[in-house]
Amino acid sequence: MGESVGSISRRSLIKGAALSAVGMAALGMVGCGPKEAGSADAKADAGDGSAKHTWEVKPEAIAADKIKETVDTEVLVIGGGYSGTCCALSAAESGAKVVLVEKDAMLNGHGVGGTGAIASRELDKLGIKFDKAVEMERWLATCGGRARESFVAKWFRESERCMNWFLDIAEKNGAKCMVTVGSRSTVHPEIDCYHMISGGEVFEQHTMADFVEYLFESEAKKIGAEFVYEMPAVQLVQDKSGKVTGAICENKGGDYVQYNASKGVVLATGDVSYNDEYLEEFAPIAFKVRTRLCADQGNVGDGHNMAAWAGGTFQDGPWPTMMHPQAAAMFHGPFLFANPEGKRFMNEATWVQGKCVGIMENGGSDHAWSVFDANWQRDLLDSLQYGGGMFWDSFRPYGTDYQVAVDSHAKSVEAGLEKTPDYYKRADTLEELASMLDVDKEEFLASVERYNKLCDQGEDTDFYKEGHFLYPIEKGPFTACMVAPGLLAVVGGIHVSDHFEVIDAEDRPVEGLYAIGNCSGDLYAYDYPINVQGNSHGRCLVGGKCLGEQLAGVYQEI
Repeated sequence: MGESVGSISRRSLIKGAALSAVGMAALGMVGCGPKEAGSADAKADAGDGSAKHTWEVKPEAIAADKIKETVDTEVLVIGGGYSGTCCALSAAESGAKVVLVEKDAMLNGHGVGGTGAIASRELDKLGIKFDKAVEMERWLATCGGRARESFVAKWFRESERCMNWFLDIAEKNGAKCMVTVGSRSTVHPEIDCYHMISGGEVFEQHTMADFVEYLFESEAKKIGAEFVYEMPAVQLVQDKSGKVTGAICENKGGDYVQYNASKGVVLATGDVSYNDEYLEEFAPIAFKVRTRLCADQGNVGDGHNMAAWAGGTFQDGPWPTMMHPQAAAMFHGPFLFANPEGKRFMNEATWVQGKCVGIMENGGSDHAWSVFDANWQRDLLDSLQYGGGMFWDSFRPYGTDYQVAVDSHAKSVEAGLEKTPDYYKRADTLEELASMLDVDKEEFLASVERYNKLCDQGEDTDFYKEGHFLYPIEKGPFTACMVAPGLLAVVGGIHVSDHFEVIDAEDRPVEGLYAIGNCSGDLYAYDYPINVQGNSHGRCLVGGKCLGEQLAGVYQEI
């Protein structure tokens, strides 16, 4: 068996070293504060008195006499989210015997129910085409050039085929697809590629929970894939060579069940959003967000731990975070942002990740206020010919008139003023609004005055926001919406090959072990690219579909 994780250095382990209540309900998200889950102090004792991280200390193997039941299969999938369910379905329909174990009592899906794809037959119907070379370069640039280029290219090659596979499943079960509009910004464009699927007996609510339930109920169960709930995996099984041959799980009665997998074990256990030990080490920016957006708090790094204990490594840190600025109000638009001191601090007409980082790093807080005047609906309508995209345009169907988005946002703001007044404020004068926001009044008024001068001159010499987004704040009543970063996922993790194999410190596969979805790394680095909207879900789809075929022996590399 290979060298244990507890005996190797952290340097070699880490490959290369070193919304409002109304809005969140609409997105299928509920938040909890960063310090409410997990413990940053949860480090293990290595036995020699030195503190080591949990993933660095391999636990003792569970004795054979404690295992009450043994189950044989070909493919074992650990985790019933989007990627795991796709993998189970793909492997089963390709002829493999599959068992999926899930620690919860149900399947799980995070986020809004859309999936990004670089091409599909739905995009063909709408006449939408993209330059893959341009979009891949934007992706890699957002990741600081540190994502593995060959792995990203594989996603671009496979995206269309996998999306069409999913569309086949959806359509034959009565569901339909809606493609939403991206951003028209010349600086931060987002392509029109977000596929939202709804309809049918199960798939109605546009959330990821519906995606995975749909895949299971409508397809995987019919073709013999076995799903076992309340069966968390606690330890991988390895032979003397180090090959992973299965996993030991613990049922709700406390008994151990060993699943032997002759073709491979797949880790599809999600990210580390609710494990502060991992966040402290690999994604410390997560502690600056206002809240964590996913209601399911089970993403604590189970798969990461097991991969490391089996000899796998992690991608370089810091790991990229997926953040959205809707942890308070759902609307903000391209209007002036003021921090709690009342100061303008950034270019507000940017992408979702940039807004979140800007608020926390440049604004110095976990929130800011988007401020606009009585003409905001007219200004917003004008802005959509240049911007929009994820959330700003609020999932507007492709081809729909801009006014549809404006009307939707108007309803959202009015509902927010009534139902969540902590996040939405309105006053007849700017002085009154400043008092309601609890900001420095003089600083706030000076910021608005300065901003209006920039609007008059048509050039933002403070932060160089594109001139067509400079809308003055002059006519009352005045409204402010709280813009707050929320953590949706940490999209980095286990070091994997282009074939989803877990990789050790010498870039060798840990035989028999694979990782997909947000527990895996290397597809992103440092930051999460949003020029291809919904690509994290697209990653789950592509990884699950391709790996399922691969383990069943039918995959053909494009």
